[in-house]
Amino acid sequence: MLPADQKQLNNDINIFQQELAAAKAFKEMYGPVTFRDNDPKTALDFLKQILFVEDEEISSKLEESNRHDIDAAASNNDGSASDQEILVQKAKELIDIGAFAKAKAMLGEDSELHYLILQLCNTKGIAYRKAGNIDGAIAEFRKALVFHPDDEGLYYNIARAYLERKEWQDAEEAILQAVEINPEFAEGKALLSFVRKQHAEG
Repeated sequence: MLPADQKQLNNDINIFQQELAAAKAFKEMYGPVTFRDNDPKTALDFLKQILFVEDEEISSKLEESNRHDIDAAASNNDGSASDQEILVQKAKELIDIGAFAKAKAMLGEDSELHYLILQLCNTKGIAYRKAGNIDGAIAEFRKALVFHPDDEGLYYNIARAYLERKEWQDAEEAILQAVEINPEFAEGKALLSFVRKQHAEG
């Protein structure tokens, strides 16, 4: 690329970054963000993370919607889903006050009930993060970890929550746990790379 073309490209990217950072919807979703001029790689890494997060949240919503459809169909057939939902809700109330042992005893070894708890906590955690309640979000993800300690997605979500406050060290520790659980976790490795770069640049 000719130097003049490179200069024009950098200028166009700088303008795009300024317009993106100033957009009302962008600020409401991600808070104040400052991009560096003439540093397109960092901006590209950030935009990739936005795409990863949006994909994760869309997948979560689709999965939750499918689960609701399945539960509704089961409820129409034999009413068991209603009893199941009541049990999970009672267990979640125990979890919310820190009575994890009682909640575990209530749910037993039923993997489907444990999965429903995961979904409840994860969905609530994502909602809290989007609302800016970072402490609440992290707390919800950690509640789910009591039942699913080897779920790399939960550690990914914890890291994403820390990123909202630019707490790079905590974010790095969380995403490292995700990658240790699943070394093939592509989104996790991408986020780890992004966090380390941001942390190094301070």
